[in-house]
Amino acid sequence: MKTNRDEILRNCFTVFVSKNYERATITELSRACGLSRMGIHHYFPNKQAVFMAVADRYVFEIQTPENKFTAADGTLAEFIERYIDGVRQTMAQLLALCKGGGDVALNIYYLNFMMQVRQYYPGAERKFRTLMQLTQAYWRQAVEQATRSGELRSDLDPSHIAGLFHQIHFGLSFEQAFLNGLDLEHLYRQFRCLYSLIRS
Repeated sequence: MKTNRDEILRNCFTVFVSKNYERATITELSRACGLSRMGIHHYFPNKQAVFMAVADRYVFEIQTPENKFTAADGTLAEFIERYIDGVRQTMAQLLALCKGGGDVALNIYYLNFMMQVRQYYPGAERKFRTLMQLTQAYWRQAVEQATRSGELRSDLDPSHIAGLFHQIHFGLSFEQAFLNGLDLEHLYRQFRCLYSLIRS
């Protein structure tokens, strides 16, 4: 059976997302990939290296704003629509990867996986901070453009408003991870509510 690095990362993601890092063994990761222990070591020297490669692909790459959202051209109302579409597509990709993972419920397990990344990935705090700053920068650019065009009130602080949009998304993501996962319609309504309060 021919296995490439992308397949290994997909299969190992399913294992890591359904188990804690400590409980996932190289043997189990190898088995999930249809490889021997030596086979997986051909690609990665140890479990932490596998874990970091999986985190790079399924947290830091997939959540990078430029991989999720288009630039903040057009109106803020249009940007909100595109932002929701980007979140929807990312969630669909992650759900598709977890199919066949047994009783994996993506919402809580993905949040748990990100907590593991924070704990076991050296330098993760810096990378998470960069992701958050990049996302807020997308919002800030959209808000600044909407303010210049007259779509929004001119007395607003674009950085503050960008932070509010960002916090609505991540606050709901965290809260709803403990329930049935992020409700995109609810997120959209929250965005639209804030938008209605700041329009000219």
